[in-house]
Amino acid sequence: MLTETTDKKFKWIYWSMVFLALGVISSPTVVSLFHILIAIPAILVFKDSYKEVKIPKSSWFLIALFGWGLISAFVNLDTLVKPGKAFQELKFYLFGWLFIYPLIYFAKNTSAWRWRRLLQILSFVIIVGFFVGISKAWFGFDPVKWRFGDYHIRSGGFTNYMRYGYASSFLFLLGLSMYFNREKIKNIVSGSKLIWAAVIFCFLAIGTAQTRGAVLGLLVALPFLLYRYRPRIAKGLVGLGFLFGITVVAASFTGVIKNRFINIKDGSNTVRMSQFYSAAMAIKDNPVLGLGPDQFSYNVPRIKKEYDIWAKDYSGHAHNIFLEHGANYGVLGIILLFGFLLVWFIEMVSMKSAFGWAIASYIMAFTAAGQVELLFDNTNSHIMFFIYSLSQALRIKANEDFKL
Repeated sequence: MLTETTDKKFKWIYWSMVFLALGVISSPTVVSLFHILIAIPAILVFKDSYKEVKIPKSSWFLIALFGWGLISAFVNLDTLVKPGKAFQELKFYLFGWLFIYPLIYFAKNTSAWRWRRLLQILSFVIIVGFFVGISKAWFGFDPVKWRFGDYHIRSGGFTNYMRYGYASSFLFLLGLSMYFNREKIKNIVSGSKLIWAAVIFCFLAIGTAQTRGAVLGLLVALPFLLYRYRPRIAKGLVGLGFLFGITVVAASFTGVIKNRFINIKDGSNTVRMSQFYSAAMAIKDNPVLGLGPDQFSYNVPRIKKEYDIWAKDYSGHAHNIFLEHGANYGVLGIILLFGFLLVWFIEMVSMKSAFGWAIASYIMAFTAAGQVELLFDNTNSHIMFFIYSLSQALRIKANEDFKL
């Protein structure tokens, strides 16, 4: 009989998750080891179980995005910039579905202490990353590279402040849900002060990163999460949010609030609006197949020149998950992404469990924040697609509609 210590597939899956915990907010290179180590057991487990495990409805949208992305890439092959990177971008859609199978296998055969160990590793990285970011932002010293430099005043942990802010917001939301359910998962979190400290540092990191989209995602999702545990507080937050919105609008035409949140002619808001418009023009010109995977940013200078769009010196992504998908994959790309998020949300709410509610809250935060940022970067893509794979694995395990 195979055990945790003798099952090679199990050990490969576990160690892949260790590398994910170590690198998800610190190093894309470390996360690549997660992909390498989990790939073989993923194929083996899929081969043994694909007939018994029904493909989740939401996964069909990911498979469709992968397939449509391939078609778009091949049709646009002559104009693709960095075609190798373009094809590589499609891997996340496939991984999100394929990694469900090894995570089912892991969940079926693991013990509580391994979950605890993984959370402790992630918590340690979160806490260290917080102080690394503070050191760079406040003192201009990078303790990892052991050198002084001209770093941004907004803390970015091991990475940059945008990725760090969003990741911290999402992880705080999930950590808060764990806190509300600490009695149900006490065999995992009991006695581990490190985990709760990491949740606190995630909250503090949202402030030090000063990422507006991360705050937006949290404000949208937090009342939904709290409604299950503290309905009065949730209703109060909705009311306060409404009053705050009115106050901001009323006071937004002067000073810092105007420049930071409302004014579309100054600062980063100018860039975002120019990128929104550029993406819309890209969709208008290429409504069926789009420009190809990861191609929008390379085409922005041409689009801005052609349509005389402002902020011509900026040529980054669309700052919106749906517009980016539309520009790269056409209108169908928008439909498939929206369908994926919606069906995934419904699947989680339908679980009628604390876990499903927590993931549904995360989906709300991701979708809301994705209206002002791409989020399909290394850090947040790794987080999102792993959470998706894990949520589906545990949903299938809970339903007991499979046999491995």
